[in-house]
Amino acid sequence: MLSNDEVEKLLRAGKIVRAVRERAPALVFEGAKVSDICERVEEEIRRLGGEPAFPCNVGINNIGAHYTSPPDDTTLVPVGALVKIDLGAHIDGYVADSAITVSVDSEYEDMIRVADEALEKALQVVTIGGKISEVGSVVEKTIRSRGFRPISNLTGHQISRYTIHAGVSIPNVRAIDIGGWGRFEQWSVYAIEPFVTPLMAAGEVKNGPPGNILHIARLKGPKEAESRNFFDELYRRYKTLPFAKRWAAKIDGFRLAKLLEEKRTLYEYPVLVEATGKAIAQAEHTILTTDKEVIVTT
Repeated sequence: MLSNDEVEKLLRAGKIVRAVRERAPALVFEGAKVSDICERVEEEIRRLGGEPAFPCNVGINNIGAHYTSPPDDTTLVPVGALVKIDLGAHIDGYVADSAITVSVDSEYEDMIRVADEALEKALQVVTIGGKISEVGSVVEKTIRSRGFRPISNLTGHQISRYTIHAGVSIPNVRAIDIGGWGRFEQWSVYAIEPFVTPLMAAGEVKNGPPGNILHIARLKGPKEAESRNFFDELYRRYKTLPFAKRWAAKIDGFRLAKLLEEKRTLYEYPVLVEATGKAIAQAEHTILTTDKEVIVTT
């Protein structure tokens, strides 16, 4: 069971995410710098009293997840793009996570409406004690009924304090429930996030190059004193949450490079791209289950 203070922090984080998400589409236009989008979203989260739960992800076209600007990023938003903005905030480690897709004169603008519809219908079937697998069935049925395809190997996820992916996955396709997916439990936090692609796409993502998002892979830091001090500072700031390479580089770019060379101390997420190069749309909300109701925090 969560305390009143913990629930209040979850709701505050959700309120911040909701406010920033509403303002984010104005940042997306032809020629916009991706680095400006990332940094302005993150700055707004801080201005409203939270901290980014992870770096702002900006996924253009076939990028499904895990791209944030590196230091000195020169990437611009092209015309004809679907641009996904995935953002999260936390208060003392209590997280809210949400995503939207913005069209820049894209031919796949209809996919945004389908992603939103699939998310709304998924939220309607969530009940305390209900099967998690029902979400996947509803999401896939909704997306396919509109002539598109869901991404089968991207899922929603449970969230816990200072942990974005807490172990339980929320499917986006129909799956036989033999107990593996489980049920929605009381006093838990989940992110539900449908991903939509064209019907001719593979409907799967594969690993691309590193996406400039890191997290501490092991709590035992390096032995060398200066690197250990840098590691301790990273842990003090971010705990077990993901953080941007550009954030860490501002603290100490040289020490960051040394830690990355060690391979085991920090993990760098790969960019996830649609396997056949087709565009992806995404929508996402975070929910909190109590002992009586399901609350959409974002």
